[in-house]
Amino acid sequence: MADKQGLVHPLVSVEALSTLTSVNPVASSDTEEGTKSFPDRATGIRHIRQVAMTAAPLVFADVSGLAGCYAIGAAIDLKLVGHPWSLAGFFNNTFGLCLGFVLLAFFLKLYPASGANPVRELRDQCRCVIAAFLIMFALNGLAGEVTSNEVVASIIAFPLAILLLPVSRFAARRLCAPCRWWGEHVVVIGSGPHAQAVFRFLQQAPQRGLKPLGVVDASQSDYWSNNPPKGMDFLGTTSELLAVCRQRHCNWVIAALTDRSEHDVHEILIQGSLIPNLVVLTSRLLVPTLWAESFDAAGLVGIHIRDALLLPFHRAAKRLVDVSVAGFFLLATLPFLPIVAVWIRWASPGPIFYRHPGRIGRYGRTFGALKIRTMVTDADRVLEEHLASDPEAGAEWERDLKLKQDPRIIKGIGHFLRQTSLDELPQLWNVIVGDMSLVGPRPIYTHIEVSKFRERYPLYLRVRPGLTGLWQVSGRNNTTYEDRVQLDAYYVRNWSLWLDYYILLRTFRTLILREGAF
Repeated sequence: MADKQGLVHPLVSVEALSTLTSVNPVASSDTEEGTKSFPDRATGIRHIRQVAMTAAPLVFADVSGLAGCYAIGAAIDLKLVGHPWSLAGFFNNTFGLCLGFVLLAFFLKLYPASGANPVRELRDQCRCVIAAFLIMFALNGLAGEVTSNEVVASIIAFPLAILLLPVSRFAARRLCAPCRWWGEHVVVIGSGPHAQAVFRFLQQAPQRGLKPLGVVDASQSDYWSNNPPKGMDFLGTTSELLAVCRQRHCNWVIAALTDRSEHDVHEILIQGSLIPNLVVLTSRLLVPTLWAESFDAAGLVGIHIRDALLLPFHRAAKRLVDVSVAGFFLLATLPFLPIVAVWIRWASPGPIFYRHPGRIGRYGRTFGALKIRTMVTDADRVLEEHLASDPEAGAEWERDLKLKQDPRIIKGIGHFLRQTSLDELPQLWNVIVGDMSLVGPRPIYTHIEVSKFRERYPLYLRVRPGLTGLWQVSGRNNTTYEDRVQLDAYYVRNWSLWLDYYILLRTFRTLILREGAF
């Protein structure tokens, strides 16, 4: 912190230095005692072994996926184009491609990637794919000549890898998540509402590789006073943190200290200074969290926030993707529309398409959202009579503005179209003309929905509503309206092209499995 003349380092302020050096003697002695016992050599070896076991399935998924994509590219080139291939040349290229990817992935902390956000993981995977192909071409160029068969195979393999590698890694995480040998243990400090939210989040997302063991708190009475949920076990007090981690073979600690004083936070930081991975949550600010980065300012920790919606290039790229992808899928699905039209006319006489007026778009502009009709022609009357005769349905409609058992839906074809979301295909035209986007918040249309957004309504107005979105791939109709509002707000605050790409990939899975559809 200070040089030989006693001057403070230029990167650290005097105030920050005085705070950092004002250590409680008791806590200091505890730390010195803990240094002798944790982490010891056996603990270090155990930690390395656990990290390796967690990383191994991800390495296998990435390597097998990348090698498979290149093999497909080479096979298509051999069969359709007719370029000659040598077995040695194929294996050399595949080995170099996979080795470059794995080394770059280690550099970007994709192994073991415990607790990694899937969107950031997707971004880093794509970066590694791009760099690995460039490195392979560069090495082949230095070694001699880049052949035409390598170029053709790479042109085919590259987009396949961008699409399939995230899927293979997702599958590996899902398969390994229930296994006791996979993942790393984590202890949560605190038992208040935010600590409980973190604990539930970790329990519900075991595929992220962090498996919660329980919590430590200032005292057991504090723990019980917060009414902890079932499964959130009390492991000890904060003064026993090192002993708990040593006994439980835990190398991760998440401190949810949003309701603690600065002194308490400082004491816990001292206790956790010997933990290999310590995450400190100090407040719940309504700021972007996905792309936020720490910012060192004179020894103080700041949050560096960048809003991609303010960058013209990013907005233009999103619009370009919207038009090109929507145009492609609109042309691809046109042949199926006559079949759907005949089926709807047979099941419920009336128009094929339905234009829902008054949908609220970006900056508050209204537009008519196009859909294939899935309800009876007198839907308003049917709904009114149903709500009047069924109080439980009325309460459900008041709360969520939807019904799980909706009498308005056309039997057969109506349910099929809604469960597969095929009824929203005409909205591809709304995307092309600029009313909507491929990805965005679910479009709203009434003053009741606006009132449910409350202070988050200005966030909704910043972007075009989407054909799909974070709500659709996060439970959809199985969630409450408040969940939907929070998911839409999270999307806008954390928007990026990578988040859009992640949601699009998840959308295909949601459609295939019909998750949350009724």
